[in-house]
Amino acid sequence: MKLYPLMQASVSLIACAAMTNVATAQEASSAAVSAEEQAPVSDAEIIVTGSRIEGNSTFKAPTPVTSLSQDQLVASAPATIADGLKILPAIVPTGGPSAGGGTANGGQNFLNMRGLGTARTLVLVNGMRFVPAGPSGLIDTNLVPQGLVSHVDVVTGGASAAYGSDAVAGVANFVLDTKLKGLKLDTYYGVSQRGDNQEFKFQLSGGFQAMDGRLRVVASGEHYDNKGVPGNARDFRRKAANQIRDPAAPANFIRAEDVRTPFTLGGLVVVGGGGTSANNNLISGLKFEQGGGTTAYDYGRNATTIRATSGTQDGGDGYSVSVGQEIIRPLRRDALFMHSELDVLDNVTLIAEGTYGKTTSVFENSPTVATVTIQRANPFLAAADPALVNRMTALGVTNLRLNRLILERGATLTTNDNETVRGLFGFKAELLGLNWNASYQYGRNDNHSETNNNLLTANLNRAVNAVRSGNQVVCADTLSGNQATRDAAAGCVAFNPFGFESPSASALDFVMGTSVFDTRTTQHVVDGTVSGSLFELPAGPVQFAAGYEWRKLSATTVADDLSIAGAYRLVNQQNFAGSYSINEFFGELQLPIFKDSALGRSFDVNLAARHTNYSTSGGVDTWKAGFSWQLTDWLRLRGTRSRDIRAPNLEELYATGRQNNITVIDSLTQKTYTAVPNQTFGNLALNPEKANTLVLGAVFEPTSNLNLAVDYYSIKINDAIRSIGGAQAVEQCNLSNQTSSICSFVTRDPSTQAVVKTLTAPFNLTRQETSGVDFEARWRLGLGSDSKVTMRLLGSYVHKNIVFSPLIANPVNDVGNLISQSIGQATSQPRWRVTGTVNFDKGPFAAFVQTRYIGAFTWDKTRTLGVDTDFNYVSPQVYVDAQLSVKVPFMDHDQEFYLNVQNLLDKQPPYAPLPTGATPLPTQPVLYDQIGRMFRVGLRARF
Repeated sequence: MKLYPLMQASVSLIACAAMTNVATAQEASSAAVSAEEQAPVSDAEIIVTGSRIEGNSTFKAPTPVTSLSQDQLVASAPATIADGLKILPAIVPTGGPSAGGGTANGGQNFLNMRGLGTARTLVLVNGMRFVPAGPSGLIDTNLVPQGLVSHVDVVTGGASAAYGSDAVAGVANFVLDTKLKGLKLDTYYGVSQRGDNQEFKFQLSGGFQAMDGRLRVVASGEHYDNKGVPGNARDFRRKAANQIRDPAAPANFIRAEDVRTPFTLGGLVVVGGGGTSANNNLISGLKFEQGGGTTAYDYGRNATTIRATSGTQDGGDGYSVSVGQEIIRPLRRDALFMHSELDVLDNVTLIAEGTYGKTTSVFENSPTVATVTIQRANPFLAAADPALVNRMTALGVTNLRLNRLILERGATLTTNDNETVRGLFGFKAELLGLNWNASYQYGRNDNHSETNNNLLTANLNRAVNAVRSGNQVVCADTLSGNQATRDAAAGCVAFNPFGFESPSASALDFVMGTSVFDTRTTQHVVDGTVSGSLFELPAGPVQFAAGYEWRKLSATTVADDLSIAGAYRLVNQQNFAGSYSINEFFGELQLPIFKDSALGRSFDVNLAARHTNYSTSGGVDTWKAGFSWQLTDWLRLRGTRSRDIRAPNLEELYATGRQNNITVIDSLTQKTYTAVPNQTFGNLALNPEKANTLVLGAVFEPTSNLNLAVDYYSIKINDAIRSIGGAQAVEQCNLSNQTSSICSFVTRDPSTQAVVKTLTAPFNLTRQETSGVDFEARWRLGLGSDSKVTMRLLGSYVHKNIVFSPLIANPVNDVGNLISQSIGQATSQPRWRVTGTVNFDKGPFAAFVQTRYIGAFTWDKTRTLGVDTDFNYVSPQVYVDAQLSVKVPFMDHDQEFYLNVQNLLDKQPPYAPLPTGATPLPTQPVLYDQIGRMFRVGLRARF
């Protein structure tokens, strides 16, 4: 296997570095190394951003704040800092390269706190808003300059009053190192034990000072390239285990080891038409072979696919449902960042900042499938299997339904180019004893998406309706007596569907195309703040912060004409344009109530208020009241009560339709339908949602080396904006016995009642509630002059996450529910998540071990084991990651070589099936590791 050369190279590299270190130990002891470099990050006092008022540290903030240094983040997940953040129990893994499914957001990485959705997590860079990666308003954390991130502060409580709308679940603030001097290099090569998921990262950052230190400049550049992992590269994906309907009891689900659906490369005769029901059935179950002729189709076990154009079966012929999309989508990322400061006066500094980032992802969509009607007189059919034509004639069968995979030109590929530019100009000053900050920033995101080999469904239907004209086979519509029909069929080339590689190149050109759309999202931000001390109270100074922010966001999408006409099997993005502006005023106070009294060491109150006015929905107020009560030297109590808001984003307001294909499990017909088109629309009647957040906690510091924090939280969102439709609309309509207004989102075939189309749109119809407990512990232990151990434990217990809506007949607490109703199947939320890390340092050597615990799940809380399903439990999972490193003194700095191993024990993903979505999968892709043991060898150097 490819593992061994990499391991040998890694061991040799570290061993060589160690020998070099020993050989130069005497030189190193006399080298001038800065105190900042010698001090480990975990021991340094990190200033965090739980409020606009400076000076609150991790275990002293009234609002819970978790701070992770860059070293901790890249040791946890070297590829991207966002993936490192997702090890935090309060951040529910969502999206990213392993999510699969759909054509949107390729290569983008969003954060989802509390399982409340990515739109309710505010992402900042140096305390300021970043450029949205599209009309949804979400921030692609891949475009934050990774090489200059000093640490990330995660505020896991309501923070809208301090930071503005969208901070319902919390805030992630990426704090950049704008004081860097010299050069900093971080590069690595990675590969999985199985030889795939190859990735390369190169980051170079630097900083210098000029004009006697009055000018300071830092810059960073990054290149990252991941080759991805194909959908058939792991045994568990090739087998495609999942829960399917039991044909003997269609309301029940049973486990299948090899789920397939009834489509073949050469075409499958599903059923005949035009004759009696019995005769129509007599020609079903034949598949066309390459070069002509038919053989019997193998329906495997427990098939619901017999004489059905959709459905599932265990084994047999057909295509395997879970191999159609990559396990890891390929991703290339390039980014540049520059920050400069110029002291024009001793107390006034001008700031200029620029950002450029681009991500490119080319990935597969679910295989192109089609169901077409073939007339008995079709000349291609007569050539492929004349015996079948004769039999149809004898039975009085005039046509047949044919299921076919169209893969002559490979998979349907989507290319997603996402480019961001951003410029910021501002100043900071110390005047009148106060700190003043003001800035203007402009940001633009351009998203170019094109889907190649995208089936033109109407063209295919015309092309398979072939007839003979003289010595040629042509499309029947080109000979029609109706001029409009002939015009619509202009350029039609007859398509031979019988047997793989039977269609001509010109026929493939006619039925396949490229759908394209371009979206430009722009943001203008003007903000200003002032902060400092107002006056002295007996217990200390009264600190304050106040400010104003104006934002304008706009987005425009332009699609190709065929997409606008709804011609393609996938995407069919529609043109839309929209914009809104926001004016915000805020103020915050830190009041020291008492100090060193009979009631305790100190008691501080933190108050904040903000008025926000949206051009689309008017004004709304948010506020926060918090306290920090130091009872003793070792015990601090803290709490906040806040009102938080989120207004609808541009996509929720203005979207005019985008099509994706979904899988629908229908309890009305007791069938499963694949590749059902679902269109998403916006809603201009949306209003801002309002959340009431309560956080109460305690911080224990019995010694200077031991810190413990426990916090309870409760978030209740009223008028919550939620997208209603798709597969959930089908199920909720069925639960209401076809009486709910949500049934209007479902289109059924009037004769068979099959689900043929669904709609999705956002509404202020829901109330969402979540609550739980977070805890954090940190312990530092010195083992001598050059040795120490640092341990950290981060955990989260979630009590509930429930959505209430008139359109949801039976609300379910989706915590610990794998087939989630309220937070979506891509964001399944366990009741328990715990991450423990141990850092061991001894001289130049360091070791890092991380253990991740993911709690158990009920597969589907609406089902009962042994009654309507034979599987309903996913056991807890534990993953172990590790890193070994050694520092070698060179050029007056320590150069660090490291070997990082993720999923050290090569733990395989559990059986945790997702039966719906664009591609049904045998495991939850964002919670559980699908790659196996992954190695990265790298160098972190300073010059």
